[in-house]
Amino acid sequence: MHKKGAIGLAVDVLVIIIISLVILAGGITILYKFIGGAEQTKAQLDERTNQELERLLVDQGQQVALPLHTATIERGDSHVFGLGILNIGGVGNQFQVQVELDKAVNERQEVITAQVNREEVLNWLLFDEQTLTLAENEHYKMEILVHPDTKARTGQYIFKAKVLLPDGTQYGNTQNFVVSVV
Repeated sequence: MHKKGAIGLAVDVLVIIIISLVILAGGITILYKFIGGAEQTKAQLDERTNQELERLLVDQGQQVALPLHTATIERGDSHVFGLGILNIGGVGNQFQVQVELDKAVNERQEVITAQVNREEVLNWLLFDEQTLTLAENEHYKMEILVHPDTKARTGQYIFKAKVLLPDGTQYGNTQNFVVSVV
């Protein structure tokens, strides 16, 4: 009688281990599907941005373009904006991108620019600040990554992106992009 109880216990443990492994494998499979779906969506968004930049720069001949210029981002998350530059000639081949905080407003649309630390907000941005060399009629697409700090204030942050020539004059139009931090 004692041996049957021991065998029954061993079988029960074995069944529990098998069920646990099946549940673990199912969970891992679902996790990979979510991660793969998110990466595929990101690739589609990047492709959509690239297509829009191509349209604005090549088809319309804009000197500086920033399509899809608004994003809602949770604290700690990030978003990539695409900025395109087309050298139409006659201005040299050196360009530099400059991004600055224009204005910040809270959820009640009250201006809070004076209450935020501009340097901390600018630290959210990651982009190539090096001087770009573009031949005449060549275009360049760059990413501006925005990653709000986990302690960022809720509100809308309006940034200005400018392309400057070596002498400090602005090339093309100022491009604004809006980040809503929630």
